Order: sequence, then C-alpha cells, then structure tokens
Amino acid sequence: MLELYHYEPYANSMKNLVCLKEKGVDFVSRYVDILKFEQHEPWFVALNPNGQVPILVHDGKVITESSVINEYIEDVFPDVPLRPADPYERHRMRVISKWSDEILMPSVSMLGWHFRFHPFAKSIEEQEFQRRMERVPLHEIRQKWETTRRGAFTQEQLDESRRKIRWMIARMEEALRHSKWLAGHSYSLADINTYPHVEGVTRLYKEFWNDKTAPRSTEWLARVNERPAVKAAFALSRFSNAPGRALDADKTARTGT
Repeated sequence: MLELYHYEPYANSMKNLVCLKEKGVDFVSRYVDILKFEQHEPWFVALNPNGQVPILVHDGKVITESSVINEYIEDVFPDVPLRPADPYERHRMRVISKWSDEILMPSVSMLGWHFRFHPFAKSIEEQEFQRRMERVPLHEIRQKWETTRRGAFTQEQLDESRRKIRWMIARMEEALRHSKWLAGHSYSLADINTYPHVEGVTRLYKEFWNDKTAPRSTEWLARVNERPAVKAAFALSRFSNAPGRALDADKTARTGT
C-alpha cells in the first residue's frame, strides 16, 4: 500500500504529487491540513516526529524529505524514468535539486510566510495560538510561526531571499540555454523538484519574474504547467489553487476556519 500524506499542491507536497502522477502510480491521498495544524496532531507526529509534510508511507515504511521521497519513488517504480540515463545529466539533476532545496525553497518560503501567512497567523486568538505552538515539535518551526505572527522578518532578510531567488533563476537561465529541461534533454526530477518553488516566485516576487528577467525560465514554466501530471496534482486542491494562484491562507484568514 502506498500513501502520500500531503497538503495543498504547492511547495514540497507538490513535488511528490507530480512525481507520482508522472509515474502513473496508484496511491492513497492523505490530505493533512497544515492551517488546522493537523501535522502536529499526535497521530501524525507518530508517523513523522518532525511534524512536517509530505511523507510517503509504503507498506508501513515511512519515507520523509520530499526530494528523497522522489528518489525513493524512482527506485521503487522505475517505469517512466525521471532520472536521466546519462551520468552527467544525472549529476546535474542532483545538483539542481540541491540548489532548489537549499537556496530557492527557503527563500520562497520566507516570502510566503511573510506575505501570505502573516494575516492567517495574526487572525488566531493569542491563547489558541500559544496552545498550538506547544505542540510544534521543531524549535525552528515555532520560531517561524511566531516571527510570522509578529510580521517580524526584517527588510534585510527579505532582500536576501530575493537575491537568492535571482541567483537561482540565473542558474536556470544558463541551464536552459543548452537544453529544454533543467538537467539536460529529458524531463527529470530536477524539473519536478524545482517547479513548485519557481511557481511560488511568480506569485511572491512578481516584480522580478517576467519575460525580460527570466525568458527561458518563463518558457520552461509554461511547458511544465501544461504537463498532465501537474494538472492532475492541482486537481487535488481543496481551494481551486492553480498555477499562479494560491488561495488557502487567504480564504482561511478571512473565514476564521
């Protein structure tokens, strides 16, 4: 039995949803509502003590970390290969995935927490917010929620996140100068692992993302958006989220649910 515990089809959850959809692998979708802090409920922490989505459960074995999960999926379900056959392109796939995990994702995440999740975090009554924080396993995540609630990311931090995003897009532009896909001539985990965070750039850093600053990346994004697996992943959204649109935190903050 294959189960994916995930949130909305963006960020790290999107990486695994797209990978499974590309493979055509049957799996059970387990939606974990992070805006209700379900990832910190005892039943979920029993699966992942860090209290973070996504996780993959395969015949009772728990696999964590979204990029590692995609490598696991590739190992177990090698049909419809998503790792390049060429050793150099496979190396490129892993380097670009590493950049995405360590540089792009944290930078986009900071902008998202600051601009999208601040109204939601602020809307929670203080006593209830502190009760929820007591259940968060990771100190770093508690700090992030508390900083977000106060709207206390500094201008220097936000500017540094933007600088890192520009750095990553420049690396993508160079890679796409030579091939249609990020790691080479085949669509791969490099594209899947990078896509959700680039999609976030289009929403959170619109003043940078355009045909002049990122022409090849813009064309690449359009190609990925049209893939049936990406459309199938977005179809799982409970908020009708779509490329360029994420409404979950906005709607939850307005309704108080």
